Amino acid sequence: MCFSSAAAPLPWLFMGLGNPGDKYRGTRHNVEFEMIDAFAASVGIPMDTVYCKALFRKGFVGNIPIFFAKPQTYMNLSGDQ
Repeated sequence: MCFSSAAAPLPWLFMGLGNPGDKYRGTRHNVEFEMIDAFAASVGIPMDTVYCKALFRKGFVGNIPIFFAKPQTYMNLSGDQ
């Protein structure tokens, strides 16, 4: 049989908004950044690639492709690309 009936798992995107820089580390404005960091670290995926004005990384949890993104624009500019 050439075709598998099992579909490939769809990717998940985890995006956290916050403010870049040490000034905002540990503040209520960066709770989402800290959650992304904690989740990415728990599955062994470093957040160290810059792509489209965001810290970005892709990896797998089991066989599920996941993407992490932390936009590096300030919260007030979160819609800018």
